[in-house]
Amino acid sequence: MGLLLTSFLLLTGWMFGNPASGIPQERFLVGSPLNPAFLAQTPSMKAGSVYQRSTADGPLTPEGRRLGYKASPVDLSHLKELAEDQTILQGRQRLGLPDSFDLRVEGKLTSVRDQGNCGSCWAFATYGSLESNLLPGESEDLSENHLKNTHGFDWDHCDGGNAYISAAYLGRWSGTVREMDDPYNPVSGVSPPGLLPMKHIQEILIIPDRSNSWDNRRIKEAVTAYGAVYTSMYWGGSYNSATHAYYFNGSTYSNHAVAIVGWDDNYSRNNFSTVPPGDGAFIARNSWGTAFGENGYFYISYHDANIGTENFVFREAESTANYSRIYQYDPLGWVTSVGYGRRSAWFANVFTAEADEELSAVSFYTASPNSKFSLYIYKNAAGGPRDGTLERRVNGKMASAGYHTVSTGSPIFLPRGQIFSVVVKLRTPKYDYPIPIESPMDNYSSLATANSGESYVSPNGKDWSDLQDLYSNANVCLKAFTQY
Repeated sequence: MGLLLTSFLLLTGWMFGNPASGIPQERFLVGSPLNPAFLAQTPSMKAGSVYQRSTADGPLTPEGRRLGYKASPVDLSHLKELAEDQTILQGRQRLGLPDSFDLRVEGKLTSVRDQGNCGSCWAFATYGSLESNLLPGESEDLSENHLKNTHGFDWDHCDGGNAYISAAYLGRWSGTVREMDDPYNPVSGVSPPGLLPMKHIQEILIIPDRSNSWDNRRIKEAVTAYGAVYTSMYWGGSYNSATHAYYFNGSTYSNHAVAIVGWDDNYSRNNFSTVPPGDGAFIARNSWGTAFGENGYFYISYHDANIGTENFVFREAESTANYSRIYQYDPLGWVTSVGYGRRSAWFANVFTAEADEELSAVSFYTASPNSKFSLYIYKNAAGGPRDGTLERRVNGKMASAGYHTVSTGSPIFLPRGQIFSVVVKLRTPKYDYPIPIESPMDNYSSLATANSGESYVSPNGKDWSDLQDLYSNANVCLKAFTQY
């Protein structure tokens, strides 16, 4: 399904089904709205703007710097309404936040990198967050080159990207890869074949966009608790090279990704070439080398129009020894969402065990904080998602929106050839599209494929539809992890 048709269907609340059939409306699958920023940048960039690009070089600023952030189709604008409900610290006691904080003096940052003549800022912001999260226990230099070259989406290696692309790449076990195994090369789009991940990502937190200039607590808590925070911004405002201070007060979508590594509530507004309404600034880590800014860092005003949008924390990258095999149908991850016009829905994947092994965990995305889930594992599920024998039920709640790994508790033995299903009932507060799906979309994820008998959706856990019958080449984002 092409982008223009997909956009129309999703933006108009298209129901996958036949309303004349007499089936109650809640039985029809409805697509979520698409991200306006994604629609604004697609299918082509406006000539003469900072978005203008060539396939080889990626986005370029008027100053000659490369950018690279491009929005995902996923629209999580509803998170602003739920911001106060999101618990960033997840069980930790809330700490009093100081007036200033700087990861540079906390031993929680790796060295500054240079994206060069390539639109790969999003890859550097991703690993700026993950490498920071691993410190001080582990100091890793991860390969942005492998991420930009093998992400699998329609965009070329220097065309740009976003945190959802990084999440898909990490979630499907394409990375992380060490820098020494695939050194950064802004010109080449080819990486060595056969490189194996040295870490498995377990969780990715999504922090709501800021609602105003002083809505900074959640970002600050994340920086203090987990390390650097991936975020997007718009580069095209005023930059004071003497004070390394940046401020944009216009109205447009983001075009650059950086990592927030600290803040200073008292940073003077007079440090900015264009004076903002008040004091205060985040400390941001850029990917333009140490010759830029304050050895690669700069200050961005709290009053900046775009900073603090698309905020991700990449965390809990664990040893690859935790799981042996991944079962999945969504290598391109979360492209959009669907639902039945209400907060809860069911989705499932049916897999066949490739060896004698033990099912230990599953993973999926949640679009709202405090999303409640029930996870069911069935054996002998050849007749459908909830046919066969119920082996396990796990109930829980996710404090944050994002990507999550859920343990099954004690491992579940699966003999070779066993058909098993992973079923999730999910309720997402203030969001009527609980089911995250991978789907084909022009100029983004057109390579997505699916087959009948893989993914299923249901409004009530009883009446199931094969997703392939409703939406061609779409699968639900639901993975299973085994040990053998």
